[in-house]
Amino acid sequence: MIEQLRNKFAENPESLREYYDNLDKLIESKKDLNAFITYDKKYIDSQVESLIEKAKNNEELGKMFGVAVSIKDNINVKDVRMTCGSKMLEDYVSIYDATVIQKLKQEDCVIVGKVNMDEFAMGSSSETSFFGATKNPVDTKLIPGGSSSGSAASIKAEMAVVSLGTDTGGSSRQPASCCNVVGFMPTYGSISRFGVQSMANTLDEVGILSNNVEDIIDTYNIIAGHDENDMTTVQNEINVEKKQYDFNGKKIAVVDITKYSTDEVVIKEYKEILDILKDLGAQLEEIDFKYLKYANALYNVIVTSEVSSNMSRFDGIRYGYLPEDYSDTRDLFVKVRSEGFGEEVKRRIAMGTFYLASSNDQKVYKQGLKVRKLLSQEFQNIFENYDFVATPTMTALPYELYSRKDDPLAVYDSGIFNVIVNLSGLCAISVPYKSGISTSLQLIAASHDEENLLNAAMAFERR
Repeated sequence: MIEQLRNKFAENPESLREYYDNLDKLIESKKDLNAFITYDKKYIDSQVESLIEKAKNNEELGKMFGVAVSIKDNINVKDVRMTCGSKMLEDYVSIYDATVIQKLKQEDCVIVGKVNMDEFAMGSSSETSFFGATKNPVDTKLIPGGSSSGSAASIKAEMAVVSLGTDTGGSSRQPASCCNVVGFMPTYGSISRFGVQSMANTLDEVGILSNNVEDIIDTYNIIAGHDENDMTTVQNEINVEKKQYDFNGKKIAVVDITKYSTDEVVIKEYKEILDILKDLGAQLEEIDFKYLKYANALYNVIVTSEVSSNMSRFDGIRYGYLPEDYSDTRDLFVKVRSEGFGEEVKRRIAMGTFYLASSNDQKVYKQGLKVRKLLSQEFQNIFENYDFVATPTMTALPYELYSRKDDPLAVYDSGIFNVIVNLSGLCAISVPYKSGISTSLQLIAASHDEENLLNAAMAFERR
């Protein structure tokens, strides 16, 4: 899709105007989905005119010339509002581009806007957004997943060709599954996080969502690689070569889904997915995880501890929400954080602060780090014998919007197979099985094995 669109626009740059006028009408007709937090047709038009002028001047055109990209609203785009889905940053305008945005702009994409998300990426349903929940384009009564809810919805509703999200514990893969699109999370450090709002530093990654795996590969090749502004990035440049992937002789570890799910549709469709992998020639072997049962509790400890630290920068002094009146500095801090943050954010800050408290020698957090190491080692051992691990992306289908808003644990209900990937530093992709609300296949691969992972996903997709 990216390559075909790019070539079409390169042959007739003037057609960009008509394309984006039609896209504007489409987005207007689907505004009830609440996919965008910031959408400005004038901003799009200025990009379009610049691209047309570039083509007229016979300059070299980028690999994404004219291609529409939506951006999760926790990634900095210069001179565009970045709210993180929060009252805290309701009026904040970015003063620089994140590295991933710089790379996209260099390849001449068109940024169509900033899309909705759970507040500061804390949630899995979009219901924690200060700007209201995004609706699922497949079934508007259901959650679209989160926290990259607007990213998934904008792709499914064809408001963008590619969307950048983030993934801390499934935040790109889970909404991709809910909205029946493809969601990819690379190995930690493959894509720069410079200019991406931190939630949990050791778990955060930039994710990519699209309607097909090939577009994921093309986008990944553009935005991945070393960045001197992010010391956690890989030292080398990255280029995934598209290949015909042969499943014959490949060993895939699978799970007894009945141990983790009671959703009859997920159980049935996961078994059908495994039959497809068998038909493709893969050897499937069911394995037992020793530490998987601790994954959700472990994720809770690690992520809230890091959230507690990262959210401390929001005090209302240099930027962000500022109350109308306050008596002293302490009163300022209390009002900024109590009024500027939503309930889920405040809950996680409180939990993380407790886990990091010196009064109990950070006992729970330190224990969590030990279990995380054991979980990571378990996966290292698995990938010595298997090419992939295949799971359903979610252990349950998406539920109705607002039906669980009073249940703070709902965020962890169906994501056990998501969080293990972030905790262990692996890479994974969610690929739809069939149209409509249905189960998705999550393929998990060893660290830095993106080429095999993406080509295998593309082979499954074609099948």
